[in-house]
Amino acid sequence: MTYLKCKSCGHYNELKSEFLTFCAECGKKLPVTYAEWKLKNPERSFEQYQQEIGVKPKKPRTNHIGLLQQKYLAWAGRRGVIITIILVIGLAAVAGGYIGKRVVFNIIYPKINKAWLYSSWETVRIGRQTIEISTPMHLGVNDKPLMPEIAQFVEYAKSYKNRVEEGMQVEVNMYSYRPNVSNDLEVAGAASAAEMKKNREISDLKYDTDTLTQNGMPALLQEGTFNYKSGIRLAFSNLLMVSGQHRWEVVIRYREDDTTAQAAANRIIKSIHVK
Repeated sequence: MTYLKCKSCGHYNELKSEFLTFCAECGKKLPVTYAEWKLKNPERSFEQYQQEIGVKPKKPRTNHIGLLQQKYLAWAGRRGVIITIILVIGLAAVAGGYIGKRVVFNIIYPKINKAWLYSSWETVRIGRQTIEISTPMHLGVNDKPLMPEIAQFVEYAKSYKNRVEEGMQVEVNMYSYRPNVSNDLEVAGAASAAEMKKNREISDLKYDTDTLTQNGMPALLQEGTFNYKSGIRLAFSNLLMVSGQHRWEVVIRYREDDTTAQAAANRIIKSIHVK
């Protein structure tokens, strides 16, 4: 395997894609990208670029934590690891309350990778009344049965969400209501807020609502913060759009103290278009 070494921080970036442009460690531009090299060598292949420009680390970096983990696994075996995990969780629970929960939720909700702001994002088109959105992570189908009291009014529903906890949750929901159902933007905003307020995992909800124009149509943007399971404070952005019998909802959640995530959330919202 070959790598591109970052001149700024010295990190070795695995050279497995012709789209590698920025350092995964510090986010700065890498030297001699494939696009630049290809302009001077139009007839040559990516494999030739790897051989000519790619480097191999002179000495693999020692992962001391990884070595300790391997030694522990060899000594304790699977049962010992399970016992250790139980003890750690137990100690966190004993230390308890707010501090214990923060330790756990800081792991579940890490700050996002700063390199996301400088990398190419994935653009997806969702639903029959298509909504287009660009995100730094992959969004996958997240369809789930609607509650009976809602399903009777809906002809079509589609949902997408990122599958892995990556420091930020992005969920896109789309609904097409039956012809005799009122589909008002203000009602949609009130319903979104009411759903958050009745969620038992959420407390101390604070938010503001702005009316704006998104892709030429009226929209509501709800932005605020809340305590999640009394363990960590999250920020959120809810973008709601309505046209005729169709409704689009984009929900973004991330750590309140993560300024990089806030910049990413703003960029995601600006990328949204309804076709």
